[in-house]
Amino acid sequence: MPQRFFLSLFLLLFSFLGQVSVSAQTASEEGDLEAVASIDWAAEVLKGGVTSLVLLAVGFFGVVFFLERLIVVRRANFIPKRLEETLRKSSVQSDFNQIDRACRKNKSVLAKIGSYIATHTHIPFEILSFGVTDMISRAVNKQHQRTYPLAVVATISPLLGLLGTIIGMIESFQKVALMGDTGDASVLAGSIGKALITTALGLIIAIPSLASYHYFKSKINSFGIRLEESVDVLMSPWLHPEEETESED
Repeated sequence: MPQRFFLSLFLLLFSFLGQVSVSAQTASEEGDLEAVASIDWAAEVLKGGVTSLVLLAVGFFGVVFFLERLIVVRRANFIPKRLEETLRKSSVQSDFNQIDRACRKNKSVLAKIGSYIATHTHIPFEILSFGVTDMISRAVNKQHQRTYPLAVVATISPLLGLLGTIIGMIESFQKVALMGDTGDASVLAGSIGKALITTALGLIIAIPSLASYHYFKSKINSFGIRLEESVDVLMSPWLHPEEETESED
């Protein structure tokens, strides 16, 4: 009985090793085929000529704008958490000097607004509220303008790619006209591939640029809404005396 068990186990192990060997051989053959059919994308991109170089330059600027937005469009530059908590506590105590001191140590949008509120408590609430709203609107619009280059990159990249494709197709048709029926199909295929690479490169640049533009735009709008909420909480405890009077009645 044990001999049969070990014999069966040996046969199963041998069968498994055979399947692994066949799979490895198949994978090796597929790898050889992939190696033969592999494409040197760097060389293909360079075949696009001047158009590809312009697209690479546009893509480089797109990366620079993306990194700049990634560094700037953060909560720390709009609504720092510690500063928000400090201003909320100081506003409840009507400690305007503490609000101003805390805001001068920070360079965020909330700090500028908080400092403006603390130094203009002598003006009517309606006028102060209008000034604060205008500051928030200008800050949001300024960040939108700095995000706009990503939209420009996303817009012109496909157009440049299409331009390169059209130029390449014109060259292909010229080769067909010169060679006639004796032309080599591989030459025409190479010209068409050279024409299409610019379109592919333009789309590769445009898609992430457009996605980044809408992402940062949505994030800036979200920070604008949260700024309005934070400022309302900051101003309400000591700039709404009518609410306190109603509560006492």
